[in-house]
Amino acid sequence: MADNLVYNAAFASLGEDDRVGDATRRMLEHRVSDLPVIDAGGRLVGMFKLDRLFASLLPKAALLGYGVPDLSFVSDSVAALRERMRAIEGEPVGRFVVRPEHVAYPDTSPVEIVLLLYKGANNIPVIARDSGQLLGMAAARDVLAALHGGEG
Repeated sequence: MADNLVYNAAFASLGEDDRVGDATRRMLEHRVSDLPVIDAGGRLVGMFKLDRLFASLLPKAALLGYGVPDLSFVSDSVAALRERMRAIEGEPVGRFVVRPEHVAYPDTSPVEIVLLLYKGANNIPVIARDSGQLLGMAAARDVLAALHGGEG
């Protein structure tokens, strides 16, 4: 990484036509909880997020936002959740794509990126201002690696 860069330019991403099953395997492989989705031109479309995927596995009652709901009426086995997961594996990732809350640019200061991570951002897409092309992802581990690399 260059001295001022705190993002990773070698990152995993998804295409708009990728399927949920492939996306989740890629998430496991790269140990991430979300992945950027890009169009054919490499422009950021949005983020495929694990929390959005999990929401689709839950009954609507669990998502109403009134505290912790009583879900005793729902099967709570891993097998039941696995069955729900299998039912959506062939769907396009587009169903789960959300706009990122934050984006960064190549000239975004490292301090700004650290602040966004501190405030709870998970992975921050780094995009070109002029084209919207995805250039990289800034994650806490990338910042830590950049800071650790300055030793010596």
